[in-house]
Amino acid sequence: MKPRLLLAAMAVLTFATTAAQLALAQATISFAQLNGTVVDTGGRAIAKASITLREVDTNQIHSTTSSESGFFVLPTLPPGPYDLVVTAGAFGKYTQRGINLSVGQTASVNVVMKVASVTETINVTTEAPVVETTRTEISQVIDTQQIQSLPVSGRLFTDFALLTPGVATGRTSLGTTFTEFEITQISFGGMRSFSNEVTVDGADFINAQTGVQRATPPQESVQEFRVVNNSFGNEYGRALGGIVNVVTKSGTNNLHGSIYDYLQNSALDSRSLLQPRPTPFALRQNQFGVTLGGPIRKDKTFFFLNYEAVRRGEAPPISESTLQLSTKPRLISEFPAKILTQPRPKTTIMVSSGLITRSAVIIALSFATMSKTHAI
Repeated sequence: MKPRLLLAAMAVLTFATTAAQLALAQATISFAQLNGTVVDTGGRAIAKASITLREVDTNQIHSTTSSESGFFVLPTLPPGPYDLVVTAGAFGKYTQRGINLSVGQTASVNVVMKVASVTETINVTTEAPVVETTRTEISQVIDTQQIQSLPVSGRLFTDFALLTPGVATGRTSLGTTFTEFEITQISFGGMRSFSNEVTVDGADFINAQTGVQRATPPQESVQEFRVVNNSFGNEYGRALGGIVNVVTKSGTNNLHGSIYDYLQNSALDSRSLLQPRPTPFALRQNQFGVTLGGPIRKDKTFFFLNYEAVRRGEAPPISESTLQLSTKPRLISEFPAKILTQPRPKTTIMVSSGLITRSAVIIALSFATMSKTHAI
């Protein structure tokens, strides 16, 4: 009996270790990392310097100390703006503000400290991006400002991935389902969309049944995402084409929210070339929602909510057209139609006008709990 218990205990331990490794790998790709060295004005390394990194939005503190060679690492950092403070013995206090880290980034900051004569503080304020010298991947970050400012039809934020060189629209007829027909399938370097990897907050977002990405989160709930063309690290895995690494918004210490409605109407939209006058043309679309984020416990726990719905009505681009029942029977349920009886053996459907209505409701809910962390 004892050997069986021992074997079961070993199996459970192995499973727990593997699950922990997978969870760590999943979490790493949705965070950023900051590396750096601490030296004096002569280029000599400063050991055991105290490094403190504060997240501006949530006041979360990440701290570590430099090694004997002056090197330090701060891993698993949520994307966002940070302030860096370095102190060491008789050296003046070093402060650098405006460090913006993006999803999946491994950034480097070199700190040069001066000997303090009395009480001296060195303040560095910069908006320039930190240097990323530890990766060879070809990637581009689409940040919050681009997502909010650039126009996109249907408000599918993954369409911004098409701004990246080598990325084009894939064959949307492959792998789509009734519930995910709205997604934009993308192709990296001519590869099929089945070869891509899409992650949201580190979790795999690929439909196991179809092999393509699932319906994307609402655009208002996305903070930023990184598009990796090739030469990506082994923390991603699986993909032969490219990577789309998405990070959703989180609450902050300030209560904030928005109410929005995006309208498309035939009175404002131009006609399609397939709908020349006097063909009937009617379009009514409203994509509306609300967001709310803020603190549950200041500096500790935060929440973010997003509700979005779509209402669409559109006249079909078919007027007085004859459709064969044998080839497209599904159109009976899609369009209000008049059925005209013709001499056998031919029966046709006459479609004079119609209305397609669609309703999609998406609710995004996220909670984030922050605590003081120490890097080794």
